[in-house]
Amino acid sequence: MALPISTRDGFAGGLRTTVMAPLVSLQERAELGRRTFLSHDALIRVADSVALRSLRLQGIEQENAKLRALLGLGALLQWGFVPAEALKGRGIGDEQTLTLSAGRRAGVEPMAPVVSDAGVVGIIERADATMSTAILWQHPEFRVSAMSLNGEAYGMVQAHGGTGADRYFLELRGVLLRSQIPSGAVVVTSGLGGVWPRGVPIGTVVSELKTPDQWARSYLIKPAVALSDLGSVLVLLPSRTRAGVDNVWTSAAGAELAARRIVSSIDSIARLTGDSNSVRQRRVIADSASVRAERDTVRKRRP
Repeated sequence: MALPISTRDGFAGGLRTTVMAPLVSLQERAELGRRTFLSHDALIRVADSVALRSLRLQGIEQENAKLRALLGLGALLQWGFVPAEALKGRGIGDEQTLTLSAGRRAGVEPMAPVVSDAGVVGIIERADATMSTAILWQHPEFRVSAMSLNGEAYGMVQAHGGTGADRYFLELRGVLLRSQIPSGAVVVTSGLGGVWPRGVPIGTVVSELKTPDQWARSYLIKPAVALSDLGSVLVLLPSRTRAGVDNVWTSAAGAELAARRIVSSIDSIARLTGDSNSVRQRRVIADSASVRAERDTVRKRRP
């Protein structure tokens, strides 16, 4: 039996507000729960996206810092080097060798030193037309004549060898008994042999090693260059090796230290005065100071 529209609507309204009221309320709660779940899911996706972008930005900032440091080294060297991209970690070679994106056409030759802004990386083993392969300081056949920074102790540096963490250290051998090197002392290339120029950082002394050799001392060395962080490197040409690199790495370290001191001073002043603009501008000033220090060093080195 069909009811009039007005009667039917009134009857339906009465059912919704009485018998059906609990069911309607449940439906509303279910809809609110669904919307809340979808909103939470969307917020999680946004948060994940922001976190991913932040990680990518940190990676870009680190890469930019490495490139700035390498550019600073190139500015101090001025000539006699070939920049190359390190292809390690892309399925080419192993942890003891490094494939570079520069070869004979760029002037790269076997036995050419490979360096970064931190110091010794390795040496070119072979060179093709457009690519080359270098053995890293971790390679068992790597050797470099070394000395303490003050020039009082000489020896030969090679991979420490062993397993586990030991393979990430170097070893300085053949140091005369009368020459003691304290822990923390910097070891650099000596320039003997003509392959490496004098003064390229190799690492720092960790401790003296106990060996059966009664006529010489050996020291454990922490490398200056972390191989896991390699991105771009410089290959030194023979002409640059013969000319030398006196004070190049010392000047680069001094410029970086000066920039860090400026940043620290600006941060201290900003904290005392509450000047937020100083905090935002400290990196710009530090970069400018670093560039000026490098330019001043280049001017002083010019004849």
